[in-house]
Amino acid sequence: MSKGPGGNGCKLTDEQLTELEAMLDAGPTVYGLGRRPMLDPGRIAALTAERFEVSYTLAGVAYLLHRLGWSVQIPTGGPPNATRPRSSAGEMSSGRW
Repeated sequence: MSKGPGGNGCKLTDEQLTELEAMLDAGPTVYGLGRRPMLDPGRIAALTAERFEVSYTLAGVAYLLHRLGWSVQIPTGGPPNATRPRSSAGEMSSGRW
């Protein structure tokens, strides 16, 4: 019989996940992260370390974003950034950094 999924649980509480999602929705300039219209996994890792005192690897940030319904996308010629999936109408939903 299976013992269930392996690996560690999420390092953040449900309340912290909700707060992080609100922070991502607000955008990078609100938190003094510059005017770049995107937030790469390294910046998200730094944000979680500063705000919640929890460290994540870049891969861990990708899993965290997936858990919140975001994805890490690598635009041509640029660094990875976090985006929300496309809505059913085919438009990008808000929350793109």
